Amino acid sequence: MNRHEVMRQFDAVARRQHGVLHRSQAIALGITPRMIVRRLTSHEWLLLAPNVYALAGYPPSWRRQYKAAELSVPNGAIGGYSAAKVLGWDGFKTAPPEVVVEHRCRHRSPIATVRRGTDVRVTTVDGFRVTTPAQTLCDLLPRMRLDRWEATTDGLLLARKLSIDDLVERRQTWETSRRPGIGLLRSLVDERTADGWAPPESELERLLRHAVSLVRDCPEVEWQAPAPWAPQDERVDGVIRAWMVILEADGRRWHARVQDFERDRWRDNQATAMGYRVLRMTWSQLLHRLDEVVEMIGQAGRTAAAA
Repeated sequence: MNRHEVMRQFDAVARRQHGVLHRSQAIALGITPRMIVRRLTSHEWLLLAPNVYALAGYPPSWRRQYKAAELSVPNGAIGGYSAAKVLGWDGFKTAPPEVVVEHRCRHRSPIATVRRGTDVRVTTVDGFRVTTPAQTLCDLLPRMRLDRWEATTDGLLLARKLSIDDLVERRQTWETSRRPGIGLLRSLVDERTADGWAPPESELERLLRHAVSLVRDCPEVEWQAPAPWAPQDERVDGVIRAWMVILEADGRRWHARVQDFERDRWRDNQATAMGYRVLRMTWSQLLHRLDEVVEMIGQAGRTAAAA
């Protein structure tokens, strides 16, 4: 291969990898160790991590940093919040680089947090080796607020950027593992399947009442109360009139909630027009994130009291 062909292939790899190369890639393209030393000495290349080089002609960016982090860990893939950024999910900002490897690996990186997983699923997006949407969601579940996780997941499902079968496959893979949050993951995934289990209303009401009983200095709650906007026709699960807060426990499966979205939004708008805040809690939230539900209700009350 002549020099012109070497440089053409080199430039193609550099563009595809956001201006970053691994030493093994450079040598495979015909760049000799002496040429590498010369380019580092002249600052044509920058050393970002052992055996990972950035071309000075490419501007610094989060893409360059993420690709360098990926290449710094053998068989690694961008994961966690970094993966959410690479996958282009709304509301996810640039985060410090994270790389996921199989649990048997013991690699480290000076430019990324290395996390280990079992049976990690990866894909390729924009030149990155990155965890799949389902894998990324499952990895982030123990680290995110539940409401944000559910909103992100439901948005991806509605946009058809994720299938429920992908989440079911991940849940089944880890079913008997000690993976953090597996119980919550099982519940959340089952809620979103067409034939998933739906909790009885009596159990939902019991969980909601228990959550409210833990809220410090909570005023009286009217249960199964007339809806303030239509007291003759509609009811709400609970209302704290002193705080102008309405509580709703939702045990419907995901498909039913999507089908009823417009109706629920209209009810919430009616409540807002009368000065009420509506807090909707799902079965999974009440069962697995009780502390967060209690804090949310208490925060709504403190905000109302301060207004």
